[in-house]
Amino acid sequence: FPSYVLYTIYFIQACQAETVVRYETETQKDTYGPVTMVVDNLAEIAVNVSDNSTAQLQAKMDRTERDIAGNIEVLTANAVAQLSDVIFQTNELLVANPDCNPAWSLDELNENVTAQLSTCTANLGDLLEDFRVQSQQSMSRVQGFVQQIAELPAKCQLVGASPLNPLASAGAHVCFINGMAEVNVGMAQSMHSASVLLVQTHQAAAEQETQAQQCTGAVVQQVGDYLREEQDQCQS
Repeated sequence: FPSYVLYTIYFIQACQAETVVRYETETQKDTYGPVTMVVDNLAEIAVNVSDNSTAQLQAKMDRTERDIAGNIEVLTANAVAQLSDVIFQTNELLVANPDCNPAWSLDELNENVTAQLSTCTANLGDLLEDFRVQSQQSMSRVQGFVQQIAELPAKCQLVGASPLNPLASAGAHVCFINGMAEVNVGMAQSMHSASVLLVQTHQAAAEQETQAQQCTGAVVQQVGDYLREEQDQCQS
């Protein structure tokens, strides 16, 4: 979420809060009560905005993870589907004619095909695992800043808690605005890093999917040729 947008929201709300403070300070005996109320309201607004942005980011992370995992499954399933007929036909023929290839084993063939296809999608699998780790770290950093926003009112209330200091309430307000500005910078940087992670992962996934598809295609061709050769030898 662009940092200047969040800061503009906070700045506008802060300006509105100044009006509330000036009005309610005249009508309420509690020196720092109005400021505390305003700061709480501002923090609630900021947390809501940040929560929405965080939820959108989490949804993108989850969708990217599902897409990569789904593509691995599709690549494997498509390859198996292309081989299923020739595997079935060869197995039927060799089981009916055991002398053709006494060492024939359908289980071993399936294990071999599975291993080769797993090798084809290994880089995609590694990319998926790396993304899971990095996305969790990114979300933790973002959520940490949201937590800091939620804790700012209590932190700044201590600054404005001195009834003997006429500037105490103003200090609490300044504490909150400065704190929000600092948190906002960190939040914007974390959001940017997360966005970069998404873009880079999508690019890497597209490249790896192309390579994996070429690899699975080669496996289908090689295994298919081998099985058709087995059929020809058995029928000759």
